[in-house]
Amino acid sequence: MLRADVAVPQRPDQPHRTEVDPAVATTEAQASAGRRPITIEDLVALPVLGDPQYSPDGSLIAYTVTLADRGANAYQTHIWLVPSRGGAPRQLTTAKARDTAPRWSPDGSRLAFVSDRGGDKQIWIIAVGGGEARAITPGKMSPSDIAWAPDGRSIAFVGKPPAPAEAREDSDVRVISRLRYKQDGEGFWDGRWKQIFIVPAAGGEPRQLTQESCDHLAPAWSPDGACLAYTANPDPGADLTTATDLWVIPGAGPAAGPRRLTRGTGPVQAPAWSPDGARLAYVGHDNECWGATNWRVWVVAAAGGEPVCLTATFDHSVGHHVVTDLRAHPSSGGLSWSGDGRRIFFMFADGGSTQIGSVPAAGGPVRVETRGHHELIGCSLDREHRRIACIEGDPLNPGEIAVADLGDEPAPLRRLTDHAGPVLRGLELAMPERFEVASVDGLRLEGWVMRPAGARRAPAILEIHGGPHAAYGYAFFHEFQLLAASGYGVVYLNPRGSQGYGQTFTAGTRHDWGGKDYEDLMRGLDHALAEHPWIDADRLGVAGGSYGGFMTNWVIGHTQRFRAAVTMRGISNAASQWGTSDLAYMKGFWEYPGEPWESPDFYRERSPITYAPKMRTPTLILHSENDHRCPIEQGEQLFVALRTQGVPTQFVRFPNESHDLSRNGQPKHRIERLRHMLAWFGTYLGQAGAGPAAAAGRRETVTADE
Repeated sequence: MLRADVAVPQRPDQPHRTEVDPAVATTEAQASAGRRPITIEDLVALPVLGDPQYSPDGSLIAYTVTLADRGANAYQTHIWLVPSRGGAPRQLTTAKARDTAPRWSPDGSRLAFVSDRGGDKQIWIIAVGGGEARAITPGKMSPSDIAWAPDGRSIAFVGKPPAPAEAREDSDVRVISRLRYKQDGEGFWDGRWKQIFIVPAAGGEPRQLTQESCDHLAPAWSPDGACLAYTANPDPGADLTTATDLWVIPGAGPAAGPRRLTRGTGPVQAPAWSPDGARLAYVGHDNECWGATNWRVWVVAAAGGEPVCLTATFDHSVGHHVVTDLRAHPSSGGLSWSGDGRRIFFMFADGGSTQIGSVPAAGGPVRVETRGHHELIGCSLDREHRRIACIEGDPLNPGEIAVADLGDEPAPLRRLTDHAGPVLRGLELAMPERFEVASVDGLRLEGWVMRPAGARRAPAILEIHGGPHAAYGYAFFHEFQLLAASGYGVVYLNPRGSQGYGQTFTAGTRHDWGGKDYEDLMRGLDHALAEHPWIDADRLGVAGGSYGGFMTNWVIGHTQRFRAAVTMRGISNAASQWGTSDLAYMKGFWEYPGEPWESPDFYRERSPITYAPKMRTPTLILHSENDHRCPIEQGEQLFVALRTQGVPTQFVRFPNESHDLSRNGQPKHRIERLRHMLAWFGTYLGQAGAGPAAAAGRRETVTADE
């Protein structure tokens, strides 16, 4: 079941957006005859591509393909190569392991990558022509951020030095003095700072280049190989900010000491040297709106000077922003300079799409380099900087390697691979229909509706994304497709706070979680009900994770219009999350009006659990036990509050999982999560086509003083 005939209005500030909805190019391959509905198990049958990298001569693109290993309840990631002008891809690595982050040697003869094939993660090198890979790092350094030296003789990387000799190995007691002592997905801090190391490409003892007591990230060699740039914040109060700075250190050693090139108040990422080595570009911002701030492209002289923001008037955030349930935090590919040093290329948020753009290094307007409604991941340019390689996905495809020729006009992307095709061609998928609606204050909102196949009258589920500074968009979302295949309509939209619609829109949740963002969601749902009479307004569900879990909890405390709710990794008590989360203690710096003791009324009023006496919606709570972002005590509090009032509630706890369970958790847990969700909605919403008819626009609201 496909709906590819939906007109997509252009926003006046986006002249380069196409007028055709996404995935039109793939619809011919998905004729309805002989197709089956998507299943839960298809989640782990789909290959997921990542990290495209052009070879130095531009002839090949290296990338990764991740598949679930159901038997081992784990994942395998392999490195593949595909000719950039078209041709059959070939698999380069085959070990039952996670081979990630492929990086070409300067002469294009070898690839370095990170792998756990020997147990602990190490840097390995393999000849592109084939043969056995060999490890070049020792011990338990947890290497990442590989960067080949320009002469190909050594590799810089981020790693952890050995634990201090005085560290006790006979105790499992944690003594904590650092504020940021845990991080979601990594666990508790082990006392070792991430440092920059250099290791000979032939193997040998790594040499530690940096020493400060802080994490050092993103090493980048200068073109002459004399220096390395990196990001770090050695200030004692670093855990109370997101700020980092750009540093340069001689590659031969720290004798001259590192030099700080920026003195900003915000984060710095992805340093990239100009071809002549005179300048460094980077992605960053000055924390004007903290986590809601647009990321921008900056440039600074390598010798020192005042950094210049090149995209200050471009009201889009640099990087990747679209959320799905197939990837967790995919890379945007960083920054790339043109060969003549005149332009800098980057990825940016564009409503529900991502695009690639470029900006003159001397300043000037941004030029949009790609067109289409799609999710793009990674951004790699060939040596001549005439072609782009990335991963292009859409609502009917999780993403394949695609290339485009650069020119004066936005270029269409051409897909080179078809890894997901064998699975997708057997599936009957739902095509989202786009809508726009005005919110309470006239703000324009973008959203989508997915209709189940063959349903004259169907229940529907409002899905709410996390962040809040992320976005839904033109990306493949297995959970949404599964709900549509199970007989449910799916309504999803980007309320204020979402990325992709400008700085003011993204900052719209400040001091107002549960305010106008809630109204945005209800306006979007009302619009969908009015425009789609096949939705049964008496059988509505609501679901969301993280901030979407907060909003799901908020919704059921403020309206009785939903017959079932599924809240995932959510927030119920803003005050207790503040002190138990790895990052929530920063909310009071900008997002909330101060700390809990400074604004106790706000924390109470904007905590969903405050409205627990109004909650009557049958609720399924899904939460990971190792979630450090929204700790499981948030789910525990909500469960007890609902059960003590007799509200039908189930609490499903997932051991050994983090905040990203739905995207990179153990395969068996990701499958079980979806089974619980379908069972819950099946119990309380029933099957498509059943139930009494209801007015499409009916809305009951519970006010705070009822």
